[in-house]
Amino acid sequence: MPETTRRMEEFAAAKSFSEGRDHTADGNLSEKLSSMEAALDRDPEGVSIFNRVGRLDYVNPSFCTIYEICSARDIVGLSVKELETLVARAHLSQSRPQCLFAPSSESRQSKNPERMSIILQSGRGVKICHYPFERGGWISRHVLDDEMKSRNKPTEELISLQALIDQLPDYLWVKDTFSRFVVANLALALDCGRQRSSDLIGLTDFDLHEAHKAAHFKLKEEEILRTGTPMLDEEEAIVDACGQEKWLSSSKIPLRNGSGDIAGLIGVARDITARKKAEELRQKAKDLEENSQQLEKALDQERRASALQRQFVSMASHEFRTPLAIIDGAAQRLVRRSGELSSDFVAEKCQHIRRAVNRMVELMESILSVGRLESGTIGIKFEELPLRDLVSLCCKRQQELAENHRISTEFGELPKMIVGDRSALEQVITNLLSNAVKYSPTSPQIDIRCWQEGNCVHVAVQDYGIGIDQDDLPKMFERYFRARTSTGIAGTGIGLTLVKQIVELHGGRISVVSHRGEGSRFTVSLPIGGPENISSC
Repeated sequence: MPETTRRMEEFAAAKSFSEGRDHTADGNLSEKLSSMEAALDRDPEGVSIFNRVGRLDYVNPSFCTIYEICSARDIVGLSVKELETLVARAHLSQSRPQCLFAPSSESRQSKNPERMSIILQSGRGVKICHYPFERGGWISRHVLDDEMKSRNKPTEELISLQALIDQLPDYLWVKDTFSRFVVANLALALDCGRQRSSDLIGLTDFDLHEAHKAAHFKLKEEEILRTGTPMLDEEEAIVDACGQEKWLSSSKIPLRNGSGDIAGLIGVARDITARKKAEELRQKAKDLEENSQQLEKALDQERRASALQRQFVSMASHEFRTPLAIIDGAAQRLVRRSGELSSDFVAEKCQHIRRAVNRMVELMESILSVGRLESGTIGIKFEELPLRDLVSLCCKRQQELAENHRISTEFGELPKMIVGDRSALEQVITNLLSNAVKYSPTSPQIDIRCWQEGNCVHVAVQDYGIGIDQDDLPKMFERYFRARTSTGIAGTGIGLTLVKQIVELHGGRISVVSHRGEGSRFTVSLPIGGPENISSC
């Protein structure tokens, strides 16, 4: 269109020359301009003319129709940038050339026409051709192309898709293999401190987050792109554009092209901050409830311990008063009858005093031993010792003290030696024998049996006395506990506690079988080789 371009250049030059002049002075120029302008006004194609300084001199009605401009007077005199800003904001899609209404600098220098096409937000296509003038400035023709609208239907669909995803409250994005955003929705843009979803296009996480957080995202996304393995429902904390910490549940999936190659990734994230805060509150409430229960349990244990201690003090005072009363009574009789005492009478009273003193010593030793065991100050000294001899010695001593009972022993096959603390094990056997005598006042038979089973030895002490109720059995080794069947029988409730602690220090265990009115059997099981062989029992 060289001839047309030449005539348009003359028209532009003449119009520029006539600006501010009296048209009556040159009737021919005025008529010529009017004729040419009338022809352009009837042109069905849009026409725009810019002068050499880049200002708009003329647009025809068709141009205003295409770009929905009310009147040419509203835009004449605008610069290229001003016109593009006005038109692009309302009518152009996000994807557009950098300069719509002016040819490139290469075109202006070469004076060659330059063509381009754009898509309006309505979906209609516009073909644009810029024709540079020889003396500066240019004319542009704008032609609607409905065939372009059909060919660019996918673009319309993309625009509709963008409008759709911008309505989603969740964050949605697509990144290329360089971790650049190529699609993003409005929710994500606003969270990143941007005004439009298009503001994120071309950016990376390093433009939006602190370096260490962006590097964390990039590392995970590179792993997804490398392996093709999706990342699903991963919860992580981020800091938004306002500096507030929030929790997101994110999923990232590899995006494949038509050839099946990974071309990027699709991401979606949901703000779960409210849920996390609710979970945190529930956990705090749960912890508070657990702490409250623990405190209540500790308080209950403290109450029970206090009650047991009061019970123990009462029993202990009674237990000490009894031997003291025996000593005091025997001493008073010795004093009153000092002049007529026979040797047999003195011997009998001395025996009473001796037994009472022994009972007090046993009481004090039991109390002190339990305390030393729990504080860790008692020393268990392991050595090789003959179990048969130790049991026989304990039975002999107890028989001397229990004249009305008969203690029978049965020794099965036993090792010559076991590893243990002699003094502590004597205390265990003596305590069990003493209890057997005490709680079978009308049943004189006491049986003690020893045997080996594998790498373990067993010592069972059986009496046929008052027995123990079934619901009392689980508590028999608790400190200060006394069975209901022991009412009226002297005792502190700490002897079996001491026995259990000593046995466990040897790596062994103790058990009890009993029925009310049928007697009790306590069985001690000890590893032959000491606590290092604890699994053998």
